[in-house]
Amino acid sequence: MAQPELKPLTPFPGSLALASSLAAVAGCLDALSLDRLTGTFVAFQSGNTVLVGLEIGQGHLARAWPPLVAVLTYVVGSALTPFVIRSGDGARRAPRRLLAWATLLLAADAGIVLIGFGTGSETPTGFLRYLGIVAATLAMAMQTPVVRTVDGVPVSTTFSSGMLVRLGQSLADLLHRSARPRELPVTRILVITNVAFLGGAILGGVAIEAWGNLAILLPALALPAIAVARGRFERAA
Repeated sequence: MAQPELKPLTPFPGSLALASSLAAVAGCLDALSLDRLTGTFVAFQSGNTVLVGLEIGQGHLARAWPPLVAVLTYVVGSALTPFVIRSGDGARRAPRRLLAWATLLLAADAGIVLIGFGTGSETPTGFLRYLGIVAATLAMAMQTPVVRTVDGVPVSTTFSSGMLVRLGQSLADLLHRSARPRELPVTRILVITNVAFLGGAILGGVAIEAWGNLAILLPALALPAIAVARGRFERAA
């Protein structure tokens, strides 16, 4: 008996508020992770790929492992997301399930940091450092599909390169008066989402200097707050 054809996943739409708030979480977490908690990115995997190549090129093979683990973990996490999306009552509530998994994984990362290395400025090392990389990176892999379009405009809440390309194209098209009604909303969405990345990273930089390892609580608490707010908005709609 032939199996039914597996339909491809459709990118989930979402509000600009949801996309920008999740982007801020990713920017904050990446800043905290790169500066102290893991020494790698956990959302921006292009950056990790460069770090792997840089360390290998300079002959520092041992130092290439942390960013490589992050890249491989992100791939594994992304491979798991279709199972999360298709489980339960189908795709309609999939963003809720993805956010729930991301929240749990980020909470686990916060626990690893605070229980394993305290609330001060100690940098995670050894096995727990790798465990933190895995937990945080899996969280970002789960977050990525939660919202992929805003009013028909493709967005990402964990990396910005593709959005910057589209933003540049949109800005160029704004030079043509006939294209402005179409491109102004695109520009607004992409600018706000990218500024949210930047704002989250700035906040992460300030927080890690002021609060030490306690700064991990910022993204760890923001993510469930966003999930709750999204659920309430969904019910109200």
